Amino acid sequence: MPFGNVKVNYAPCKSVGSLKNSVDYMLGKQKSQIKSGVVKTAPDLYSALGCNRDNFANSILVTRKLNNKSYSRLKKEEVLAHKLSISFHPDDNSKVNHRLAFQIAQQFAEEFGEKKGHEVLFAVHTDTKHIHAHFIISNCNINTGKSYRRNKKSLYEMSEFFGQQCVEYGLTNSVRDSFYTHDSETQKVRETLPEKEMKKRGAETFKDELRDVILQEIESPTNRTFADVIRALQQNWNVETRVAGNTVSYKHPEYRDKNNNLVSVRGSKLGELFTRKGIEDGIAKKRKQQYTHSSTGIEAVMGTSRDDERTGQAGIGGQVSGDFALCDGGTNAQSLDRFYERYAKRVADDERAAVEHAKRPKRVHNKGAR
Repeated sequence: MPFGNVKVNYAPCKSVGSLKNSVDYMLGKQKSQIKSGVVKTAPDLYSALGCNRDNFANSILVTRKLNNKSYSRLKKEEVLAHKLSISFHPDDNSKVNHRLAFQIAQQFAEEFGEKKGHEVLFAVHTDTKHIHAHFIISNCNINTGKSYRRNKKSLYEMSEFFGQQCVEYGLTNSVRDSFYTHDSETQKVRETLPEKEMKKRGAETFKDELRDVILQEIESPTNRTFADVIRALQQNWNVETRVAGNTVSYKHPEYRDKNNNLVSVRGSKLGELFTRKGIEDGIAKKRKQQYTHSSTGIEAVMGTSRDDERTGQAGIGGQVSGDFALCDGGTNAQSLDRFYERYAKRVADDERAAVEHAKRPKRVHNKGAR
């Protein structure tokens, strides 16, 4: 079952100021964005369902009033709107452009916004290499006034729906077989006070962007080792890394300090999942899931399942998935012990190569395709 990359752990809008600021950020209308020349989207790449796209904030406030849902700066826990995003892997850039991303985003907004009775604003961003779309969904149902349901089950449904969309359009690099959440409690993400303040204003931090791309590479079916993830971050996202023993540091390709130097951040500052151990654990978990799936395939090919061994019945035929191959004319499966001995050696060799690669100086450059 395919799953797409859906992120929902943005801080919700709990004030009118936060709501309007989030809308401005999404559309590239913040004063700081205009002053610096940042172009987040285009007139034909953003829209709204259930209301006017250029008056979204006021529209959903009116909806709240009509449903007797009051709001006030004194009610700091009153959620006005939720934010989420979907993103595509850069390896699919040859198949997906901003117009197709907008079409997919509109279908997504219809499914999880309009059909559920909630106004939704969405926009495809054009200022990053990885094509992605942002959504702001009103927390108040137009007809009933009920709040928008956002939980792990709904995230699962969103990820599954987006994964099916990607498969439909042939975006195979943007899907994965396993489902994972961006839940901060599960990942133990470490956020500083400035980060929390930025999220309140509706802005995404450079650390959030690093977390997103690292998670995507951990889940990528082409990355089987820690070294694979490190290489993919450089090749796909231009994220420079430095590995020293058990410590790994990352450099966002566009975040610089006042001296115009790239800022380095340790994985431990991003959260446990983004340390070397966290990445290796994530890969091991993914490999275990793949192994379970592949073992089922091997049993089918050999014509005998565990249940069949107990009952004495012959099993059905099938195909071996993953990295397993047939030998002896297809009558026997390759030895799992020998397979994993070679695999373990490859892991060790790749990781040593990654350490040596990280020690060599690199030049960070913009890889374009924004």
